[in-house]
Amino acid sequence: MNYTLSSRLYALPQYGSILVSGSDAVPYLQGQLSFDMMKLTPRRIELASCNSAQGRVQALLWMLAREDGIVLLLSSALVDSVVARLRKYILRSKVKIESAQDKFVICGAVGEIDMDERAHIQQGDVSIVRWPGNARSLILAPGSTATVMDEPFARQWHLEDIQAGLPQLWPETHEAFVAQMLNVDLLGGISFEKGCYTGQEIIARTHFRGTVKRRMLRFRSAGPVPRPGTRLLNDGSHAGDVVDAEQTSDGCELLAVVSLTQRDARLELDGAPGVSLEEISLPYAVT
Repeated sequence: MNYTLSSRLYALPQYGSILVSGSDAVPYLQGQLSFDMMKLTPRRIELASCNSAQGRVQALLWMLAREDGIVLLLSSALVDSVVARLRKYILRSKVKIESAQDKFVICGAVGEIDMDERAHIQQGDVSIVRWPGNARSLILAPGSTATVMDEPFARQWHLEDIQAGLPQLWPETHEAFVAQMLNVDLLGGISFEKGCYTGQEIIARTHFRGTVKRRMLRFRSAGPVPRPGTRLLNDGSHAGDVVDAEQTSDGCELLAVVSLTQRDARLELDGAPGVSLEEISLPYAVT
């Protein structure tokens, strides 16, 4: 099935890309990421976490299986550090891991497209993804592709990621959370049946012992946009941490990891006293 791309592709500078190629790409990533790489197909994008040995999330990666390798989409601010992290254990594996910042541009188009959410097709050198959330497509195209730089478009896309409950990691929150705190398991990004991978022991123990006491929730605030890592307070006590946030017409919306015991408490952002947060629903259940 072929799709005609819009003549106006809007740049999404918040995303960066890494290309993993070579005959050992899949088995190598199987030992590094939380998703079962044996289930990755060219027809669908999947989410995975890259973790420290202590089970702390170092990056969140959307994976595209393409003819030229596996492309990892992540925060543009983390590309270089994640390339270095993933290269750490290569040894004799036949795999190449490289920044794809110059090879690809990542852009967005809005409108109905006859594809299921998370579906992926490749047409020549171009990948088209039905991105989660509202009707929108993410396009991965050759680096020479002309794109429109439009900050309001990129910010609106970012806001819709938050509304869709899609977590993102930034330098301020590097190794701040375990994957389940970011709802990676609820988004299908963790396999509890696959073999060992870096950080697996802590992530599996948290799951099987039922000790997920903090979860990512969505909030509305009338205050200014907080930085990732900003603390949430309940009567002056630390109750959670901001994962991501974006401005709205009357304040901001944000995702924050919160202690479930304080979910119903009056929460404020550190530095914005007197401005309480209002929890709003996510498109998936958080229990």
